[in-house]
Amino acid sequence: MNIQGYGPSIQSTQGQQATGKSGNFASLVQKYTEQVNQDTKSAAAAAENLAVNGTGNVAETLIAVQKADLSFQLLLSARNKLVDAYREVMRMQV
Repeated sequence: MNIQGYGPSIQSTQGQQATGKSGNFASLVQKYTEQVNQDTKSAAAAAENLAVNGTGNVAETLIAVQKADLSFQLLLSARNKLVDAYREVMRMQV
């Protein structure tokens, strides 16, 4: 079996991770947190626009609020899982 084509791609992937060229977990979490923040801000703006000015679409506002709520719940669940995993690793005896 010829596997010569696979060697360079594995090495280049490891090189990217070592130099930080590929996305790492911290940047992924930061991007998602910023997206959740943006969703929350846009939902609040849409709700304020609907309540104060009376302009806007009720359905679109409700969808924006629901999207912000779901993305925040997902972020909170991911944080809870990470904290649980950290606590479990800290309890391990070496």
